[in-house]
Amino acid sequence: MNDTFEKASRRKARRISSIWLVPAVALAIGVWMAFDTVSGRGPLVTLELRNAEGIEAGQTLVKVKDVAVGRVEGVRLSDDFSHAISDIRMFDGTEAMLTEQTRFWLVKPRIGREGISGLGTILSGAYIEMQPAEGASGKRDFVALAQPPVLRGDENGLTVQLRGQYGNQLNPGDPVTFRGHTVGRIERTEFDIEEQLNVFSVFIEEPFMALITDDVRFWQNSGVSMQFGADGVNIDIGSLESVLAGGITFDTLVDTRYGEPVEDGAEFTLFRDQEAARQEGFTHYADYLLLVEDSVRGLSPGAPVEYRGIRVGTVLQVPYTGGENLGQNLLERQVPVLIRMEPERLGPRFAGFNMDLWEEQLDALFERGLSASLRAGNMLTGALYVDIGFSEAETISVAEASADYPVFPVQSGSGGSLDKQLGELISNLNQVDFGQLGSHAEQTLATSEETLRAVSSLSQQVTRLLSDPAMEDMPARLNATLAELERMMAGYSSDAPAYNDLSRSLDSLQQILNDLEPFAEQLRERPNSLLFNPPTERDPEPRRPRQ
Repeated sequence: MNDTFEKASRRKARRISSIWLVPAVALAIGVWMAFDTVSGRGPLVTLELRNAEGIEAGQTLVKVKDVAVGRVEGVRLSDDFSHAISDIRMFDGTEAMLTEQTRFWLVKPRIGREGISGLGTILSGAYIEMQPAEGASGKRDFVALAQPPVLRGDENGLTVQLRGQYGNQLNPGDPVTFRGHTVGRIERTEFDIEEQLNVFSVFIEEPFMALITDDVRFWQNSGVSMQFGADGVNIDIGSLESVLAGGITFDTLVDTRYGEPVEDGAEFTLFRDQEAARQEGFTHYADYLLLVEDSVRGLSPGAPVEYRGIRVGTVLQVPYTGGENLGQNLLERQVPVLIRMEPERLGPRFAGFNMDLWEEQLDALFERGLSASLRAGNMLTGALYVDIGFSEAETISVAEASADYPVFPVQSGSGGSLDKQLGELISNLNQVDFGQLGSHAEQTLATSEETLRAVSSLSQQVTRLLSDPAMEDMPARLNATLAELERMMAGYSSDAPAYNDLSRSLDSLQQILNDLEPFAEQLRERPNSLLFNPPTERDPEPRRPRQ
């Protein structure tokens, strides 16, 4: 019995075949692969995009510096259908990259003012670029940037805020220059509705961040600047990038000590142009009012105020409309012009000048004849400037002090206005009797014609005289006469006084005839030589002798 039971047990054990080991091993490998896949996956994040152009589920990768760190698993619309949502499965080990400052954007071919970018995606397809940032990890929901960021997160530098009324055409990515060198970029642009100012976030790269001190001035750079003023035409052309894209420029416009460094996030004012930024550097000034009786056409704000060619101030407003007496001044044929005297333009030594003392000195100079007048600075554009100096003329108008500003004496009728000078020129031309000038010119021409006719008649008579055969035989006859006289004198004694006198007379006559012979020959060849100089003959040119 026992033997029979053991044999039956061995038969049952032999029924479990070894072929079942294959699926068992395959199942174990599958379980291991599933566990490895699940345990090796990174976190799942959602990314909001304006649209899902170029994104494909299971194909589009997420990259950091061209290294894949994730893949898009799915793309869907938001609940309100306003934007697209992409589900991204990050790879293992990327949890630390997902912080509050991490940024995503879609990389695809783009054409902008900064050039063409993303050409590599034409063959490989679009992908999502991620820019990691330091901070606390754990964020899973992100919003993609509409445009690639101007600056990368790993760049060192300084960020400053600019506020101003100008710069509507500036955009992120436009250059920031210092004396022609690009040292940074505009990172972000906003508009403050409450203050109605443009706000720009500007990033200055290292090592140029050391140039930003508390005394620098920022202004808008249009690339090409053309100004017509009293100093003429001023054309300023920047770099090619600034010409195409514009940008912002900064510099230290006041020749003083170096300023103090600023901290990250410091605020500055953005000015319209360099001249406006330069005016901001003058902190000590005195404003005066000019009551001009001449025309102010051609005088514009920003025109210089000069003393003997040295600029000492600036015209602020033409005409000045801040006072209450504008209408009364106009009725009295006076145009109020507001100017600003800026002693700091004379050098750094006047930076801390006492303006009260300055005004007292000017009041004393007014009594000595210091006054202002309008002068033409450019005949082409008609621009005027204010010239101050000492004058002894009696046409200086010293008005009473205004309620707003002290009045600067004005020398009227100075003739500085271009249209006034042209008017005087036209008036003088109108007084000229052109009809009388024409009649005098006709008489002069008639007299000239009569003189030419007389000269021509005299020349013809001289020609006929010289062509007479008797005139041609005159030298021969004179020689015969002299010979006859010599024969007649042969009988006289050589010691007789009469003989000696006659001999000397004959010698003189012979000399005169010899001298007249070339003159007669010249008259025969050129009868007009009595009135006109003979043509000058050219000097002979030396030539190499023939061999």
